[in-house]
Amino acid sequence: MVKSVRRRGALLVAGVVLAGAVLWSGIDRVLIRVYSGGGFAGTYDLVVIWASGRALIGDREVIWSRLTPGQLRRLRAALGAADFPHSPHHRGGVNFGHRIDYGRWSVIVNSSDVEGAPWLADVLEVPLEVNAAHRVR
Repeated sequence: MVKSVRRRGALLVAGVVLAGAVLWSGIDRVLIRVYSGGGFAGTYDLVVIWASGRALIGDREVIWSRLTPGQLRRLRAALGAADFPHSPHHRGGVNFGHRIDYGRWSVIVNSSDVEGAPWLADVLEVPLEVNAAHRVR
């Protein structure tokens, strides 16, 4: 009798912990995903940033990081001011480019497009900063 009560208690605790983990993973959604690459060198990088500030930097090796509160604040401000519906159209070519996935928007731009739309530079600033700080050389 005592063993079955302990077993039920252990199962209950395990269930609560598992449910909490599942709920937490649903809360911490992906905020922005930035793919950068192309050009003559043909290099490609990926930066994924979650709402909590966790960041994954991937190229040949995956690195986990965390944004500072200031970086997260700057990124959220830039995303709030972004004009994704009126983003420049990708023109192709050999320029270095970026694909930005944010919410329901997916924008593909060349480096020259960023010069014509200052809000794009603001959106890319933190992801590219995080990528540069953790790049595998």
